[in-house]
Amino acid sequence: MEFFDPQCITYSQMNLIFNARYYYRRLTTWTTAYLMSRYYGIGTTEALFERLYQESIDLGDMLHIIFGRQHSEKYSQLLSQYAIIFHELISAQLEGDIEGVNRNVERLCQNVYERAAFLEFINPYWSAAEYQDIFDAYLRNILETANAVAAGDFNKNIELYDLLNEHTNRMGDAFAKGIYSYLTTGGSMLDQDTLTTGRQVPCITYEQMEDIYTIRMFWFELVTWIRNYMISIYTGVGNPEETFDRLKQVPVEYIIAMKNFFPNIDVENYLQLFNEYLTLISGFITAMMENNTEELNRITRSLYENADKRAAFAASVNPFWSEEQWRDILYINLRSTIEESSSFLSGDYEKNIDIFTRLLDQAETSSTFLAQGLFEYITKNQPINTGRD
Repeated sequence: MEFFDPQCITYSQMNLIFNARYYYRRLTTWTTAYLMSRYYGIGTTEALFERLYQESIDLGDMLHIIFGRQHSEKYSQLLSQYAIIFHELISAQLEGDIEGVNRNVERLCQNVYERAAFLEFINPYWSAAEYQDIFDAYLRNILETANAVAAGDFNKNIELYDLLNEHTNRMGDAFAKGIYSYLTTGGSMLDQDTLTTGRQVPCITYEQMEDIYTIRMFWFELVTWIRNYMISIYTGVGNPEETFDRLKQVPVEYIIAMKNFFPNIDVENYLQLFNEYLTLISGFITAMMENNTEELNRITRSLYENADKRAAFAASVNPFWSEEQWRDILYINLRSTIEESSSFLSGDYEKNIDIFTRLLDQAETSSTFLAQGLFEYITKNQPINTGRD
């Protein structure tokens, strides 16, 4: 990240990095959901491929405003080819067509080469060699994930999920670095004078940005692992206990990152509130499967009470977080999570995909609220650095 000053990351730079990472994280999430639909019939394959296809071309759309329509359309075409080839690869594997598998793996590798070369062509601050290395590593892990799903090795799946997340960060950082370099060196319509005034702007360190990212991704991880847990419970795919253990790790990582900013935070109490929430979600799923209306009503009341407590706790930690806004965020998430559980129970997978899409969108909105409050807290409680926005 040499083009970003590690001692002075501004808010717009932070968002550029976050948005790039977030795009690749969504791509991985939909790829995994698509694989589950192909190998286990969880969800409508056509609808999930459509989501994967759309995520694949969204990055091309992001390039439009900077590099123009022609370049963005070309890159979108390359990304859509990637999704189509991947689809054909999985079909070949399911059919036992070894020749087809090998042919499509070669096509994916060629697609990686073409995408890396094209990115360097449109932006001299992107390196084809660096991108090919990153894309190759990501592709290897995606193919390993496909093999693990096919083999029913869900422990391996959990390991690969974390590895893929590391790669999404690398790809996002390379993308953000190249965009920032292009914009700040006269490569676009951006007014260079506004970037070199030496004005004082609020900024944070790269390490602080990484902690904010961990906190920001909490919502994304939470909705992803709750979904994985629901899949395990409702469909019998995977080990529910192991999936629940991984789900419980999500708030632990979040609270550890929070403690870096708020040393006096009551970690035990905050973690207890999250563990209570996850236990209630588990109980809600069980009651729903047993059609126990009385228990469902009791747990639902408890879930909203828990949301109130978590909202109050978060607002007490950071004065730049509104308790009312927190409560709204938690209530919206809770309603969507309950709907998601209902759609799994009824087997309405098209609705289920729509709900999960909504949960991911809500996670992005919630994470922005988190990041804004943290950035304000940090910059209001430390001297302002001189940086370039």
